[in-house]
Amino acid sequence: MELLSEDVNRALLRIPRDVRELVKNERIIIAGGFIRSVISGDRVSDLDLFGESKPHLEVVARALADKRNARLHETENALTLLTPGRMTIQFIHRWVYPAGGGSVIGDFDYTIAQAAIWAEPIPLISGQEQKHTWHSHCSDRYYADLAAKRLVYTSPTREEEAGGSLLRARKFI
Repeated sequence: MELLSEDVNRALLRIPRDVRELVKNERIIIAGGFIRSVISGDRVSDLDLFGESKPHLEVVARALADKRNARLHETENALTLLTPGRMTIQFIHRWVYPAGGGSVIGDFDYTIAQAAIWAEPIPLISGQEQKHTWHSHCSDRYYADLAAKRLVYTSPTREEEAGGSLLRARKFI
């Protein structure tokens, strides 16, 4: 199922321009809590980005950090871009996905996090500037559970520490 186009547009407007360009040009996927927060009108805490490989995400994160003169903090799960006064950006490299974001949502532990947005290039005609089209995907229960404020666990297949989803449940409550 796709997100409503109004929700995709609202989410894209909340993303810093330099990050939106990265998503388009570097085949990066926006997924998870950022989208939920934008749609529900909650405070956005950070932006999670996913990609096809850890090395690719590292190159993209370091280039953005250099451009912004920002600090990068690395954990076993992600590279976190910390820019004073700006949204925290997390390049999640523990779980990687091929270009196109439909597969990422199945690895989220709660239905209210199962949403993704990504861009795909439109085939070029000689001499034409590269254009992109935005795509999205969410679980069938996404909007209903978000509206009802239901926290429904999905038993994701991704590797996860014991208790990881329980800690995330505290964040949602």
